[in-house]
Amino acid sequence: MNTVADRIPNDVPHGHTESTPHHQVNYVMIFVMLVILTAATFGVSFYRFSSEFINVLLAMIVATTKASLVAMFFMHLKFEGKLVRALMIVTLCLCVILVTALIPDIFMTDPVRNFASSSLHLFNPITALFHGFGK
Repeated sequence: MNTVADRIPNDVPHGHTESTPHHQVNYVMIFVMLVILTAATFGVSFYRFSSEFINVLLAMIVATTKASLVAMFFMHLKFEGKLVRALMIVTLCLCVILVTALIPDIFMTDPVRNFASSSLHLFNPITALFHGFGK
């Protein structure tokens, strides 16, 4: 009967593992890129384009780039195996589905038009001061 233990060579010490090579990452360069992208976010926030879609698109591109850099290098996802990458992709897809599913609710709710029937004004202290708490 051929077992797994029979297939292991006798000259290999049991319980011994070889260290894997450590990936060299220039963390200072990643930090500089994050600082530059943060400055770009700050600069873009002061300039308003004619279309709000362009403003949101630029903000999302910069934010996605910064999040990708943090996830890939500081969380070491760039050097992980296929299983961890698959789990990350599934989680990201579920997050996108959740946000996309909530978009109709955001557009259907008009806090100005539905102010009297809405409880949103309770969470805004400025409007609560002018319109009374809970009225």
